[in-house]
Amino acid sequence: MAALSCTLAVLLVVMVVVVYVQTNQQEKYLETVSEQEETERIEKAEAEEAALQAEIANYSVYDKLSGGYPVNILIVGDSIGAASGASDSDHRWTILLADYLQETYGSAVTLTNISMGGNSSIAGYVRTMILDDGIDYDLAIICYGQNDSETDFSLYYESIITAIRTRYEKCSIISILESSQKGYTNKMLTIEEICDYYSIPVADTISQFLEYYNFYTDDGIHPNDDGQAIYARTVARVIEKQISANAGLPDYNLELINERGKLFSNCYYLSSDEFTKVDDTTYTVSVSASGLMAIDYSFQSGDNVTEIYVDGTLFDAPTVTFNYDYSQRHIMIVSDDCTVESEITIVFDSEKQADGFYGICFCYE
Repeated sequence: MAALSCTLAVLLVVMVVVVYVQTNQQEKYLETVSEQEETERIEKAEAEEAALQAEIANYSVYDKLSGGYPVNILIVGDSIGAASGASDSDHRWTILLADYLQETYGSAVTLTNISMGGNSSIAGYVRTMILDDGIDYDLAIICYGQNDSETDFSLYYESIITAIRTRYEKCSIISILESSQKGYTNKMLTIEEICDYYSIPVADTISQFLEYYNFYTDDGIHPNDDGQAIYARTVARVIEKQISANAGLPDYNLELINERGKLFSNCYYLSSDEFTKVDDTTYTVSVSASGLMAIDYSFQSGDNVTEIYVDGTLFDAPTVTFNYDYSQRHIMIVSDDCTVESEITIVFDSEKQADGFYGICFCYE
């Protein structure tokens, strides 16, 4: 009897162990199946997201806005492009535009403004070519003309378009006709001709300001808060019109209007960090380069004299009188044709001017 009881006890233990093992194996199996299903679910979701992103990558900025997808906008301009004249940041036309697009279309808007007050179109070209923020822009808004001379304006304005299509193949462009011109000047007509050639829509703020110009600006040039709102609405209407027309990706594969524009196929920029500072006013660098040369530095109040030596010989000594009580960064053409064999030395008139040196650049085919 005792032996039978012992045998039954052993059998019971064996059964418990077997059940435990089977249960444990079943749980592990279910965990494995669950992990596999979760992995498959994640992989499927990632594949679907990748496919969606690949599809969105071929959307124009207008398609993205229409679908509520994020957009990246670049502003390239002068002080009006920088929204000078606004009472505070919330009243800048650029911010008003971004807020409007986000509220209207539900798209997250990343706005980058590389505009520089007082500058001409050549600055827009250089600033676009050297921009290195890792963002692939969907829309670029060009805002120049006030500070440009009529001489070669078409060449330099077209160079901005060249820079944008070189850096951002799928980036659409809108050009602004600046209200500060107070009419359709030769420069504004030039912009319209260039934009017509490239099928770039134009935001005409001139017509919006004409009748009540002095009401929309406090200094005669820069839009005040009411003027800023007009700029935002004018650009927004252009965007809305493009969305309604189902505008696709831009096609800028056209021959240059000005053959000299090939000079802007490439931009080689040397920042001040790459120079050796010899003393308080002198920079030098060993380099071999050629093409159109421009210098990037801050004008100080009063006369700004800069001596530029190429391979040991004085090449040019541009002098700029800046009649303001503040400093302002400028990118200024020094020469349309400069060849450097081995060295450039730049001597500024004062230590303060030297401290405002950013670099030089060469534009070439």
